[in-house]
Amino acid sequence: MQLAALLVLIAAGGWLVAVGVMMALRPLHALHILSLTASSHRVNLSEQVPRLIAGAAMIIRAEGSKLPLLFEIAGWFIAASSFVLLAVPLAWHSGYAKWWAARIPPPAVRTLAPFSLLAGVGLIYAAW
Repeated sequence: MQLAALLVLIAAGGWLVAVGVMMALRPLHALHILSLTASSHRVNLSEQVPRLIAGAAMIIRAEGSKLPLLFEIAGWFIAASSFVLLAVPLAWHSGYAKWWAARIPPPAVRTLAPFSLLAGVGLIYAAW
């Protein structure tokens, strides 16, 4: 179970790194993708189920991680918020994403990109 959780977290960290690269190189595209958040039930499930799995993996991997308390707290938060986002009406979730996508300037997306990169690398390092 620990190995499976570690592999999930390596994939999640890799995804965060890839998102950071996209934010740095193609900020308008990143904002477009943000605007598509929760645009349908299928899209919402494709966002929240992997997020829920990553949260569960953090909880499972907490003991074996370099930051057990942080992993446990973050894992529970991610898992619980995934359930909330599955329960919230799509119009609210999608509307919130579109609102932000229309207001975040592309230079700000580039400025935030290193945080996604660091979070991804940090997740992999701490999970290992």
